[in-house]
Amino acid sequence: MNETTQQSRKRKSPPIFWWSAGMSVILLAMLTWVYYAEPLNELASEYWNDKVVDALNLIAAVAAAALSAMFARQFGTGERPRRIWLAFSIGWWCWVAGELSGFIYDLYYYESGYPDLTLIDLCWSLGYFFFGLSLYYQFRLIYGSTQKRKTIIYFLLLGLGLIVTLGLTQLALQFGLGEGIGWFALYLAVLYPVFDLAEGAAAIWLSFLFGRGQWGRPWWGLIAFAVADGINIYFWIGGYERLPENTALILDVFSTTMYAAGYLVTALALLSNYLMMRHVTVRTQKLQPDTA
Repeated sequence: MNETTQQSRKRKSPPIFWWSAGMSVILLAMLTWVYYAEPLNELASEYWNDKVVDALNLIAAVAAAALSAMFARQFGTGERPRRIWLAFSIGWWCWVAGELSGFIYDLYYYESGYPDLTLIDLCWSLGYFFFGLSLYYQFRLIYGSTQKRKTIIYFLLLGLGLIVTLGLTQLALQFGLGEGIGWFALYLAVLYPVFDLAEGAAAIWLSFLFGRGQWGRPWWGLIAFAVADGINIYFWIGGYERLPENTALILDVFSTTMYAAGYLVTALALLSNYLMMRHVTVRTQKLQPDTA
């Protein structure tokens, strides 16, 4: 009875986690309300209403990136997991750079619309590269150097993702979507939700490999991004006008919420892992005999 009670206590998350979760819910609710109700449209302008939404997204992005960096620092230079989480952290900071680039582009292109390819695309693409590199290191660590052939699956899935994106791009063109958008820009836009979904699926796979999935959870945010990016890209290439107004509005608000949720889910998962490792480190230090 006592042993069971002690084990259940160990599983309880520290207060800082629940405080962070509560703040995340508040931020998400505030972002959704500002985006839907547009309270600043009359007080200031539509531009500043959008900037408040972008600022809340930036806060969520910085939270994910900062916590990923903190988590990576828990591993020493010689430890193999360090390069996994270091690449993961760089990916999130690339996306923070993408969010910041959006502020700059809005200063010049808010009224006229963005060019087909921007610095934002470069930041997002670099982010996916480092996420993919992190996954590659993760699977190499799991399978070991004696089973290198199994990592071929990684490259096969990468190639499959590129082919699927090509097919979806051509399908969009056949349905008359993407009018006025360059082919490569359209391909790159479709690639985002495909990569989100592929890397999110890999995270689920990692969860099965790790049993309870503690180390796979930081990747779950990419599943939310897959949903958000899929809707946003569909709207961007002209799909918004093909849906009933109410349906399009609901999907628009939903995708905006899911976009921020992707960052926050990642941040909370990283915080949980960070606190768990700190707890294990402290307990280990306490259990070590005093040799002084």
